[in-house]
Amino acid sequence: MADQSAHSADRAAQRAPGSAVRRAVPELGRRVRSGASGLTVVLMATALISTAFGVGAMGRADEVSDGAAWLWNSPTGEVTRVNGNNAEVDLVTSLPDSKGGDVRVTQNDDYLLLHDPATGKVTSVDLREMGFSGALQLGESGDFGLVLGKRTAVVIDRAGGEIKAVDPATLQPTGASLQIPGPLVGGAFDDTDTLWLGVPTQGTAVGIRVEGEDAAISQTVSVADPGSDIAMTVLDDGALAVDRTGKRLVAARNGEDPRLVSSPVPLKGAVLPPRTRGETAAVTVPGSGRIVTVADAGGTPRLGHFAVRHKGGGTAVPFGGRVYVPFEGEGAVRVFTPEGKELNPVRLPGAEGPLEVEAREGHLFVNAPDAGVAAVVDPSGKASVIDKTQPPPGKGQGPGGIAASADGATPGAQGPPAPDGGEPGDAPGTPPPSGTGDDEERDEPESTDAPGAPTPVTAEAGDGAVTLSWPKAYSPDAPVQTYTVTWKGGSTTLDGSARSAEIDGLDNGTAYRFRVRAANEHGTGPAAQTEEVTPGPGALSAPADVGAEATGSDTATVSWQAVDGAADYVVTADREGVSDRTSTRTSVDFSGLEPGATYTFTVTPRTDGGVSGEPATSEPITMPELELGAPASVTFETAADAVTVDWSAVEGAAEYRITPGGDGAAALPEATASQTTYTYRPRGAGRCYSFTVLAIGPGGTAAESSTTSDARCAQDFN
Repeated sequence: MADQSAHSADRAAQRAPGSAVRRAVPELGRRVRSGASGLTVVLMATALISTAFGVGAMGRADEVSDGAAWLWNSPTGEVTRVNGNNAEVDLVTSLPDSKGGDVRVTQNDDYLLLHDPATGKVTSVDLREMGFSGALQLGESGDFGLVLGKRTAVVIDRAGGEIKAVDPATLQPTGASLQIPGPLVGGAFDDTDTLWLGVPTQGTAVGIRVEGEDAAISQTVSVADPGSDIAMTVLDDGALAVDRTGKRLVAARNGEDPRLVSSPVPLKGAVLPPRTRGETAAVTVPGSGRIVTVADAGGTPRLGHFAVRHKGGGTAVPFGGRVYVPFEGEGAVRVFTPEGKELNPVRLPGAEGPLEVEAREGHLFVNAPDAGVAAVVDPSGKASVIDKTQPPPGKGQGPGGIAASADGATPGAQGPPAPDGGEPGDAPGTPPPSGTGDDEERDEPESTDAPGAPTPVTAEAGDGAVTLSWPKAYSPDAPVQTYTVTWKGGSTTLDGSARSAEIDGLDNGTAYRFRVRAANEHGTGPAAQTEEVTPGPGALSAPADVGAEATGSDTATVSWQAVDGAADYVVTADREGVSDRTSTRTSVDFSGLEPGATYTFTVTPRTDGGVSGEPATSEPITMPELELGAPASVTFETAADAVTVDWSAVEGAAEYRITPGGDGAAALPEATASQTTYTYRPRGAGRCYSFTVLAIGPGGTAAESSTTSDARCAQDFN
């Protein structure tokens, strides 16, 4: 078998003569692409892509997503969509406020959710309409997961045990939260649209269905004794849970009795990928350097195991009858048969930092988020290296527009029709062309220094008019000069200080979608878009009993009485930086508020078409000052080559400072961690330890008190 990485690099060089893979491997991930601050659509030279882009309305524009995955590229602050069928980048979108950060990407064929843990912000991209559509603030601390099913999205607060269904386009809650005793582990949908989670305190795995607006438990499976350390992966139908205190593996399947099998090796510290696709699951046991394979995990499980004779491996991911293990220190993924025979590795030239490995859409995608390189592996095991910074194939790429086809011809009408009345060929999120007054904007060069999308844009309809509001667009390199609003049949440009616009002269009974783009001296950013809204007469009355209550130093709940005829409600705060919320219920939760600040909240009812009624405002509330406490407990465990420190969470903490003590402290540096655990790998003769943990707030303010573990000597440590 030929070396996969060499074959892939040669193929990439032949496909793109100017490729960074061929020219200079170290350059991968260090170039900043121009002309890609919006969602850039590229006409591909394959029949599949040409057909998909040439038919139907914009709602069908993303049919090319079959076989594709969106991958984060931290150095450029971009998300690139890689087509697994030809190993090409075909779409690009920019998230400039997260450039250099660790953005977690959740995706299906209709939506893209981008979560920046450093800021707590989640942004939604509606791939059916090709625009940024929603925003959600989860806060800078905590352990949150976002998962997408076929028709819904769910936010999981793993530490708090809260599961909340949200609209994937707007990220607004669709119903009441489901509460399960935390902490929770895992979290993914199987192919039956069942969400599976592990509940260690109860020793169970639960299946959750989102029916209508609410999430509800549909199945509970016992997998271990209550309080056990468990881990799990979600299968195509069901889940596989492991008891890390012993050897037990439990396969749960929808509507069937669980299947219990015993691992051939102890499962202490075992890790699994969040989602497993196909008939075989893999369980990585880092301490022993072994991988346990479970064939037919959802049916009659058959076990195997083999040793990985290399140090530094990550979580194994099965795909196509092979097992793929990332080695981030090598910039490579090692490949094994289920029997343990090692095959040629997949090497990513210039890769630095972590490697993300995920099986989806019939391919295996390997991403180096801290570098500009990735790889895609097909079911036969052939790997192709991808330069994520390489402009999509074709030439003549315009500002936010569609590139020429591979032979240099202008695509013209082969591009996707624009959803707001533009001509075919518009890039997602770009405003309509001539006839709407946006010609000058389309001629402006875009760059990665252009502003971000001002998401979310809230629309409130009235009689023949719509009022729009949006937050300040992210633009650190230059002030925002203008905001341009476009819709079917018109556009308007406002000063960069504007945060709202009233659009009148609209037709009652006609649905409109509005897009807002910010521009600075460097270029024009991507569009944030509204849901469809329909102007009309007939105002609703104001809601009664609007009240606000602080539920923490940075969280509050706003509630009110229902209004007859209201389809939903828009809730706004009187301070900049707080995104508007919408709800079909009579309360909403706000997070990310400023401790010690005073807020008032306004609730406005809306009809089915988005026609706004009379608003009502709450009394002012002042948020309590953030007072960090000390961890309730700090403990540590020693192993052959590691010391792991664990502590209880402190409300409001963004991170923790760990200070070693005892004679072993000389070999251990002071460290910080965002989670409630940290592992040292000491070198030296010291064997006695204690650890002091101090909570630190989001602004870097340290708590006034800390907690120190008991001191003890680990005589078996060497």
